[in-house]
Amino acid sequence: MEDSSGRIVGVSTVGRDITERKRTEAKLQSAHDNLEQRVLERTTELHRKNEELVKQEGVVRELSGRLLQMQDEERRRFARELHDSVGQLLVAISMNISRLLQEEDKLSEPARTCLDENANLVDQVSKEIRTISHLLHPPLLDEAGLESAIRWYIEGFAERSQIRVHLDMPADFDRLSSDQEIAVFRVVQECLTNIHRHSESARAIIRITRGDGQVHLEVRDEGKGIPPEQQVALNSYGAMGVGFRGMRERLRQLGGSLQILSSEEGTVISATLPVVSAKKTTP
Repeated sequence: MEDSSGRIVGVSTVGRDITERKRTEAKLQSAHDNLEQRVLERTTELHRKNEELVKQEGVVRELSGRLLQMQDEERRRFARELHDSVGQLLVAISMNISRLLQEEDKLSEPARTCLDENANLVDQVSKEIRTISHLLHPPLLDEAGLESAIRWYIEGFAERSQIRVHLDMPADFDRLSSDQEIAVFRVVQECLTNIHRHSESARAIIRITRGDGQVHLEVRDEGKGIPPEQQVALNSYGAMGVGFRGMRERLRQLGGSLQILSSEEGTVISATLPVVSAKKTTP
């Protein structure tokens, strides 16, 4: 303390008890440290769960790819059995009927009628078996390649559905790997089936090109389109129809993608795949 002239004449001290404040600060620091520890533990747990999820997704994708491969192998085997086993039995029945037809003048009129009907029925069954066998796994896909197999399929589809289908595909389209040719064929098959079932379109256009190291597939119709809310679901990886899920999974296994655009003027399905050419064997 100073007097009027500024000379120090005394000293005064003031004290404050900050024990409670220190306790409060200590509690806050402890709570903060505990919170940081819990956040760190939770973050570590989330990282671990995420790694497990990534591993599980990888396993699921691997299993899904294997399932598709097994499905294609089973289709190929079943198609071969239908064509070879059942087909040969029908040929044998047809030959027996042909022998009987050579002596039909010895039969009664009702018997001749039944024989003619049986011959026609065997012929129809043979055609149905051949069609089913080829739809399961078209032999042209292995023997002649993608273009021949797709042209064969759309000719039969147009005849059965009365839907006009135009294919725009270069005649010199090189062979792709077996898995890719099957994938493109199945996408075309599924798209045309959906057009027939749902779109009410009288026309479909298929365009297949390759460039910049990719195969581009586009299937377009002129139908009633897909409702907007369903479009959102179809373009996401969530819930979607079995057919679209199968198409998307096939393409994803091969590094490709699938997109759907639809309006009241029709629907466009676009698929893209990185090119993997067929392996050429040397003689």
